[in-house]
Amino acid sequence: MFGDEYPAGLDVYSYVTKTDLRRFTAETQASPSDRIADIGCGRGGPGLWVSAQRNSSLIGIDIAETALESARQRAETLGRADRAEFRLGSFAETGLPAASVQAVMSVDALLFAPDKAAACAELARILVPGGRLVATTWDFHGQPVNRPPQVSDHRPLLEAAGFTVLAYDETEAWRERQLRINELMLQEVDALAAESGEDPVESAAHLKQQRINQDLMTRRVLMVAERR
Repeated sequence: MFGDEYPAGLDVYSYVTKTDLRRFTAETQASPSDRIADIGCGRGGPGLWVSAQRNSSLIGIDIAETALESARQRAETLGRADRAEFRLGSFAETGLPAASVQAVMSVDALLFAPDKAAACAELARILVPGGRLVATTWDFHGQPVNRPPQVSDHRPLLEAAGFTVLAYDETEAWRERQLRINELMLQEVDALAAESGEDPVESAAHLKQQRINQDLMTRRVLMVAERR
């Protein structure tokens, strides 16, 4: 569905595109001596790609050890193991020292933070003054099923946490892409369930609920904010 916009080889589990990643790379403004934190890093592909483009070091944080192990293996494969590390943590509790990173990125993961205000405060805490946050996430006009509380606009939370919002842009064709991906996954649900070892009926129910939840999304945004 993404065509040439699909970031092949990164093993992404999100809706991130090459255009998104290029924007992340530019907006972090990280230098080779800087460290980028990727919060909700999953299997590590986007963070490793962005940090390699900036020639910066990377620290990835995620709640799933299985994802972190995949990220470590990917760093080895990409020759970035000496410049990347991956640790257990969450949006509200990254485990990183205050003012310890020069840039923070997050790809389609803030959705899963139970407390968005606490998450924004933690991201501000770990950034040096003047450091950049670059993230993609969604604004909602209702509360989706089986998801933590969502917000209609993240800008007030960012401002309250100590950020100056520099950009808050709706990403191109996001709804069309998400709906098409959901449709294609439903068409192939038996094969996908067999691959993952899940019950096809449960997998189909999950995808149908995801489709309903997508109707509650107002926009997918790429936001850039600077730590005051």
